Amino acid sequence: MPRRLVIAAIAAAGLGIGPAAPRDLEGALAACRAIAAEAGRLACYDRLVAPTSLAHFAGKGSAVTAAFTLDGPARLDFASQDVVMVIYLLDAEGAVVQNLHRAGAGEGSFLIRRPGTYSIQVNATGEWQIEVLPEPAAPQG
Repeated sequence: MPRRLVIAAIAAAGLGIGPAAPRDLEGALAACRAIAAEAGRLACYDRLVAPTSLAHFAGKGSAVTAAFTLDGPARLDFASQDVVMVIYLLDAEGAVVQNLHRAGAGEGSFLIRRPGTYSIQVNATGEWQIEVLPEPAAPQG
């Protein structure tokens, strides 16, 4: 859900990219306010908050992104607006850590488990967006 908010915000900013329509935030807030149980209401509000982006990239066709550094696990969310998108997650030396594919318009995600410095090579036939978001820590029990 958060990546759709980010992509919707990109589209709303007039960039003309992003498959999701802007979310009805006013309606979502009203729905949360209507929850009687405090724990449920707070959980509802928590789900509305989009995580702070660690890195964001958008483009058309092929590109290599600037390097970015992760201190912990992060989720790489990607969206393609066209037929083919191939993503290479590269380490600091330029070696391929993970090869990801998106056939057709749509979204995908990959968990980057290790801290480090990375960049991304994108080969695509159309517009694309990539967002790197912090992965929430697992609850301690």
